[in-house]
Amino acid sequence: MATTSQPIKIARMTGGVDRYVSIEDPQPPKKTLTVVSLFSGGGGLDLGLEQAGLETLACVEMDKHARATLAANRPQWQLIDGTGETQGDIRHVDGKTLLAQVNKKRGEVDVIAGGPPCQSFSNLGLKKGANDPINGDLYAHYLRLVEQILPRAILFENVEGFAHPRNADVQQGLEAKLNDLGYKTISGILISANYGDPQLRRRFVMIGVRKGQPLLPAPTHFENEAKHQAFFDAETVPAGTFRAFQTVDNAFQLLTFWNKDRPDAVQMGISPKVVERMKLLGPGENFKALPREMLPDCWRSGGHQGADTFGRLWLDRPSVTIRTSAYNPSKGRYIHPTEHRGLSTLEMAVLQSFPEEWRFVCAGKPSLVAIGRLIGNAVPVGLARALGLALRAALE
Repeated sequence: MATTSQPIKIARMTGGVDRYVSIEDPQPPKKTLTVVSLFSGGGGLDLGLEQAGLETLACVEMDKHARATLAANRPQWQLIDGTGETQGDIRHVDGKTLLAQVNKKRGEVDVIAGGPPCQSFSNLGLKKGANDPINGDLYAHYLRLVEQILPRAILFENVEGFAHPRNADVQQGLEAKLNDLGYKTISGILISANYGDPQLRRRFVMIGVRKGQPLLPAPTHFENEAKHQAFFDAETVPAGTFRAFQTVDNAFQLLTFWNKDRPDAVQMGISPKVVERMKLLGPGENFKALPREMLPDCWRSGGHQGADTFGRLWLDRPSVTIRTSAYNPSKGRYIHPTEHRGLSTLEMAVLQSFPEEWRFVCAGKPSLVAIGRLIGNAVPVGLARALGLALRAALE
């Protein structure tokens, strides 16, 4: 018996094949599915996969703060060093050696999961894609390890901008190489709020399997009942299954159980002048609602036109994307919904669905910038769990 119900017939079809599988009622795993994690970061993707019943054997990660965080929270996830000067640099990690370290042979690992650092493909970055001399080649090393390890399935995730037409050659090359290795693939843009995260983060996802049919996880949460009904075929929509988006308020209510004195609970200092600006902003308002005389010169000039710049979050809606500098109100809609300050790292973490017990550990003195990167670069845990359940449905 499969671990999820049969694929629900979805209104959006491609080539006559259903694109989604229901993850509403997963059964206990038949067996432990194993994962090799690439670009593991602060652990959001692997934590979600763990919640779905998968086991991470090894992590390839070069950031020293991410490595410290993974080692502190999951010492059983083996950190792979490689042969380069920088520990965990994927460019110097050999698949055969990695397999020996986790006592597996080629073809025995169930899943390779991960996504290269996204700055090369982000809509907010320089948009150099594969031409980025710093990390534009990392997706090729992802493919190299897939070929060397040959898992039963792959999970590739990245920013929404990865699917932009300017990156079409990279996306098509990724898919073609996976097809050559025997993988059937499916890809799409998923919104984390559709999977129980209190955040409207959009991610490009590709799932590939060597046997069977890859499917994306069907959403479990919707903005309203009309969108829930519209997503499914009218004849097959499960009755009484509508669940609303989780909100900032839902997330922040969990913080009452957190130890706010812990070392990774930090926030940005705010000057009295900036606090006075915040006091004038209601829910959802941004810097454009401020009197002109209170604006910095750079905002008066009209150069900043973003709808989220120096904006206050709504309490009753999901948050905007939690980026690496979400503690800084000038970087987006990151003013606390009811208080006159930016977000704390714990608030950032809970909006990414990290659980209370997960600690963000720096290699040295705790750093707001380093912790912000660990949180903001992570895959939201709810979305990751949904992807894990979709992988289980394909593999079991």
